[in-house]
Amino acid sequence: MLALRFVILCLVLCPSGSAWARPPVKPAAQAVAPKPAAATSEDADDDASTPVDAVPRTPDKASDLRAIFRSAPGKVRGGALIVDLATGATVFEENADKVLTPASVAKLYTSAAAVRTLDLDKKPTTEVKAATAGPTVPALVLVGAADPTMTLGDYKKLAQAVAASGIRRAKKLIIDATLFDDALPTGFDQKATDAAYRAPVGALQLDASTLQVTVRPGAVDAPPVVEVSPDAGPAVVVVNQARTVKGKKDALVVVTRPAGRKTEVVVSGTLSVTHKVVGSGRRRVADSTFFAAHVFKQLLGASGVAVEEGPVFAAEPKGQPLRLVASHVHHDWRAVLHVTNKQSHNQYAETLYKLVGAHHGGAPATALKAQEGVRKALEPLALTWDGTKIANGSGLYKADTVTCRAAVSLLRAMHKDTAGAAWRASLAVGGVDGTLRGRLKAPETKGKVQAKTGTLDDVSGLAGYADGAGGKVYAFAFFFNDIAGAGPYRAVQDRMLRRLVAN
Repeated sequence: MLALRFVILCLVLCPSGSAWARPPVKPAAQAVAPKPAAATSEDADDDASTPVDAVPRTPDKASDLRAIFRSAPGKVRGGALIVDLATGATVFEENADKVLTPASVAKLYTSAAAVRTLDLDKKPTTEVKAATAGPTVPALVLVGAADPTMTLGDYKKLAQAVAASGIRRAKKLIIDATLFDDALPTGFDQKATDAAYRAPVGALQLDASTLQVTVRPGAVDAPPVVEVSPDAGPAVVVVNQARTVKGKKDALVVVTRPAGRKTEVVVSGTLSVTHKVVGSGRRRVADSTFFAAHVFKQLLGASGVAVEEGPVFAAEPKGQPLRLVASHVHHDWRAVLHVTNKQSHNQYAETLYKLVGAHHGGAPATALKAQEGVRKALEPLALTWDGTKIANGSGLYKADTVTCRAAVSLLRAMHKDTAGAAWRASLAVGGVDGTLRGRLKAPETKGKVQAKTGTLDDVSGLAGYADGAGGKVYAFAFFFNDIAGAGPYRAVQDRMLRRLVAN
């Protein structure tokens, strides 16, 4: 895949609400092995530092916390709850039962259900099977394991391994992606954008269901040259409406949009002939499984394995035993869990969400099975569910709701649960890593807060654990809705935590 320098053109609004001229968000530092293909969460800017304002210090900590909480600017809907985990005593609460949008704090529910359901040390295996031996086989079967860490290089290794087995021709390429359905997660349609953080999930995933577009100037007044990586054959259609122009002024827009299961890449506007190459950053595809399947077919051809028919999307044939031709495995579910919470990775979260659904409700996993599966996985914890709805696994948009009391109920229960240590280890650490690496960096808070951030255009949330003076440990949840910019509200959250951990 090309490594390209992103060139900022000009901010031109496009029908999907996404302008190509906007530079990609820089992902937060990686704490575990799998490297996400793109910044895939609206939490990606949560590592921005917040100003260190004066924090009230009186003997009455609750009054100080209330003063800080109420200093939040504007007329917003908010709530807060802090509980001492040792005693169960409420340290501070305000609007703790108000139903609010949690944004990516909803990943706490998804990931808690996952650690109580999955074998975290298990590594998903993507397999290629064939019915017969010899250079020509009736069918190759690619079986998806919903591994969200699969990259173009991984699929290339699979294709090369098929060729190395001696197979030169397959009459049919069958794609068994029946572990998941291919529906877009609930709520993702509430906003039209081709941003990488809104990409779909499937039993087959490749580069977090995103692609890269590069554009080079053509002759003056002619269309520019558009290249899409990876090559997905007919699964990606380029609609080139752009024009190469003289001079240095240009206004190029690149968006992706669904066309059934196919992905259209629409290039419009103008590109200066003086540019050498322009990279788009990563953009979502329309259908995760369809995209990965067609890329794999192209890779088979490049490796010397011809496919006559397909991809055909169907379950693995049961009429005769299949032999394993090639397989790929690397990261375990524990590593996926860490990326999910520390980096707030939406595709990883939605994958865990549907895996929980498949475990409790069977394949193919659907959004409804996943929603019910999360409830079943957490049912033994006897949580407070009033006001809580986890309709998708990532917290995007308005699909999920929660109250501060419900969120703290989960935190308290997982603190006692046998799976709680693994879950807590996946949270971002204030001043150290993940989406909190640039926050809470002062000596009195650095390393003492483990939490999940949540950010949308009008939401800022934070929930997790704080280590206080004298060995005290607190569970907390702070949410602000109907805001205009998260910065001031993150500052309030951080000031509350500085006061909380102090003597």
